[in-house]
Parts: sequence; structure tokens; C-alpha cells
Amino acid sequence: MSLSELGTRLEAIKVAMATRYPARVVTRDLKGFAEHKDADLKKGIYSLVSIGEGKFKVAPRISMGWGKHGMLLVGQIRLDEKTKPNPSDVEEAELLMRDEVKAFLENLPLDLATLTCTDWRQSAQSEHPDGWISFDLEFKP
Repeated sequence: MSLSELGTRLEAIKVAMATRYPARVVTRDLKGFAEHKDADLKKGIYSLVSIGEGKFKVAPRISMGWGKHGMLLVGQIRLDEKTKPNPSDVEEAELLMRDEVKAFLENLPLDLATLTCTDWRQSAQSEHPDGWISFDLEFKP
């Protein structure tokens, strides 16, 4: 299957992230916790999805220029219940994923250098022993 221009970019980000964090599962398929293998959740999963494009630059005789590509990166993790994790342990696992994403964005391959995080949020310990964190990403042309 051939990829669209934006799909090619998403795939490049996915591959770069999977290369940087081989112990994690990195995918372009966002699924609920129940749809993932327990072993993958314990490793930690990053799912990257496109959420649209906007802020177009319009030039004379061109109906639409290149816009900023919005993406959502969702991290999901499950702590082993046998270890009786506290809700704060889930929060810490999410924050470690945040540190990974920050480090990734600070050291991007040149072709992805304009990828930035505009916002992030986390589960607030509400899914214990599962955790999630999501990042609003933006690629500027």
C-alpha cells in the first residue's frame, strides 16, 4: 500500500521513535487498553495518529498552501498488579514516558526537525494500574 504525503511523515516519525526506544511498542494504530496485549502494555505503547492540518499559507493563484500538520501521540502503560503499584507509581511511569518524548523531540532527525509538542496531558492516576499520557504535536512546513 502506498502512503500519502502525511502518512509518509507519520511513518517516518514512528520509525524514528521505534529506533530510539526499542523496548517500547510504537504504532500508528490507536486502540483501547482492552485491545492490546498485556505484555505490550507492560512495555509501554506509543500510538501516533493524524488529527488534521490547518493554519494554511495562501498565496496568489494558489488556493491552499502547506498547513501545520497536527498529530496526537498517545502513550499507554500497565503496571504489574503483582507488585501492588500505587497510583503515584502509574503517574511516575507516565512521567517517564513524557521524559522520553521530550528527549525524542529535542534530538529529531533533520527531516523531522520542525516537529514540536504544543501540549500534553496525563491520566491523573484515574486508570490505575493503567496509565496514559497524550501529546499534541505539530509539524510546521
